[in-house]
This record gives sequence, C-alpha cells and structure tokens, in this order.
Amino acid sequence: MNRYLLLLGSNVGREENLARAEAELGARFEVLARSRAYDGPAVGDPGGPPFLNRALLVRSPLGPGEARRALREAEAALGRVRTRDRNAPRTIDIDLLLALDEGGSALPDPPPHRDLARHHHAAIPAAEIAGDAVLPCGGTLAAQAAALGPPPEGFRAVTDPS
Repeated sequence: MNRYLLLLGSNVGREENLARAEAELGARFEVLARSRAYDGPAVGDPGGPPFLNRALLVRSPLGPGEARRALREAEAALGRVRTRDRNAPRTIDIDLLLALDEGGSALPDPPPHRDLARHHHAAIPAAEIAGDAVLPCGGTLAAQAAALGPPPEGFRAVTDPS
C-alpha cells in the first residue's frame, strides 16, 4: 500500500467544495489523517478570492501515476475546469504533495511538490499531519514549514467548515 500526502484547495464555494472533495477522495482512497482547514490569500492573484486549503494523508494500492490520474478524475467529477490561467479561481484543486514509505520518509518518485518549499498554504497543513516525514533533502516536513517564516497576512486556521 502506498501513502500519499494530498493538498485540497478551493476558492469558489470553498466550504462546500472542500467537503465534496473529501467525500470523493474517501471513495477512492483510505483517508488516514486530515489537517485543519486554512484560509489564505490566493497565490499568484493577490486580488483573487481567498483559498481554503486542507491536507489529507491517504493510503491506496495505486502507484504514483495511477494516483495522479485518480486525483484528476476526482477534480473533474467535482466540476474542475482547467484553463490557461493557472491562477484562475477554481472549485477544487487536488495536488499530490508527497509519496511516503511506511516509515514516514518521502519517496523520491514522485519528487516533493514544489509548493511545499514555497508556500505556507501547502507546507503548514501538510506539516500538521505529517510533520515528521523526512524529505529527500534530509529535513522534516515540519522544519520545511518553519523555514518559510511567518505566514502571509490573512493566513489562518479556521473552524472546521465540514
């Protein structure tokens, strides 16, 4: 069985779409843990609607490529329409952040998602449920999140919307 750390995000019908995504993913994967939801500004579009993000730790017999396809299928089932504008508002975004071995170390394939090293909205919820995960660079996910420094203005954990 493979374990995957996922990031869910929505800035259109945020609470409803996050709940729908969790239900859809629960039908496709075994959900082992979920972070709190985090409210934060849209990355790449400072004037865009804010996002609600949550990390999930899941288990599945699917390999990484098959898991990514299942995530894209889940997005499509939830009404995600991909456009040329990577920063366009969206009903749901589901990213595979890390593949983990049973000991909690990140597997090199697929490589860790770039947002873990760049953005609080990915690193903080991921570290909340898998902070001890050892990254290929040797540090932990918790250390990676801490290295980002203070979160941007407006970024905060919210009362569970589901």
